[in-house]
Amino acid sequence: MHSIGLEAAKGQWYNLPMTQDPHTQFSHTHLNAQLYPLEAAHSPVINKQQGELRNFCFFLQENFSMMALTSALDALRTANLLSEKELYTFRLVSLDGGPVCSDLGFAAMADQSLAQLKLNHIDALVICGGLRVELQAPLPLINFLRLSDVRKKTLGSLWNGLFALAQAGVMDGRSGVVHRENKASFRERYTSVSLKDKAYIIGEHCFSCAGGNSALDMMLELMLVHRGKPFVRGICDILTCDRINDTGESAFLSEQIDAKLPETLKDVIALMENNMEEVLSAQEMASLVGITRRQIERQFQRYLASTPTRFYLELRLKRCHQLLTQTSLSMSDISLACGFVSYPHFSKCYRQYFEVTPSHTRKTSEALSPAG
Repeated sequence: MHSIGLEAAKGQWYNLPMTQDPHTQFSHTHLNAQLYPLEAAHSPVINKQQGELRNFCFFLQENFSMMALTSALDALRTANLLSEKELYTFRLVSLDGGPVCSDLGFAAMADQSLAQLKLNHIDALVICGGLRVELQAPLPLINFLRLSDVRKKTLGSLWNGLFALAQAGVMDGRSGVVHRENKASFRERYTSVSLKDKAYIIGEHCFSCAGGNSALDMMLELMLVHRGKPFVRGICDILTCDRINDTGESAFLSEQIDAKLPETLKDVIALMENNMEEVLSAQEMASLVGITRRQIERQFQRYLASTPTRFYLELRLKRCHQLLTQTSLSMSDISLACGFVSYPHFSKCYRQYFEVTPSHTRKTSEALSPAG
């Protein structure tokens, strides 16, 4: 049998023999799998804004959803990749510190046991659920969640991890979401928790999502308040390139905007998208769509919380990012193709928007390419 390793940044992935009973307790020394050494969990980020979540801990339950976990980790890893400093840390934790079998049959090696976890090193504790996770959480986990110091942390859940939080009584009077397969059971068991029919929800000191794709969107929204839309858009360009709307906007970000945009505003955005090299003035766009410049400005402010000039600039910088990562065009050619009169001006705007230089983006893209 071939062994397969999957990287999870912190922790390690193993593959289990297909005959392995996923409910069987096992020790990592008995696993018939190939080990891929990975980096250890980093020291926590200390320099952060008030209320900002920067240090995450993911508790792995048996048969946790690999898709939901990796979606959440992808957001954090990509944020660190796009930044010139480590913005987020995360660690994987299990009851005994050993490997935990996922829903795919792969085992994830935890960084530490629940008892070894230092609460002053984390901002949020996330319970990882999955379709085949036992809905009755193990007693050691329940007792841990009931600790007063744990209850002071922000608590999160993936898939049906909300069951463990509800069972511990830490979600009473709060709202949450679970996978649709578990909604009826959850409502029957935990009447003190307000279950919402949403993909994910973020409340005060708690957050939860119902599946894999929603795990990514949830993590992105958690970043949005403190990191800003330009930075989150950079992550979306990498991770959600297959989920875009007609204007090229990421599905996650487009959902943050009023979906019912006026047709004239959609027309203006289309003009911007189709005129990158020769930038149109606000007056020119107003004449082409048949409204006044002032009406355009009001619509942008009302529906997009931006100005036409700023929105146009963001679209052009997004196109620059695509050309930097997907082509071998020179920096000068890219700046001209996106309507910048000079490279220094382009470089300054790009750094203000993405918080990294164009050359940093190009070098990072080359390092991640197969040829690199």
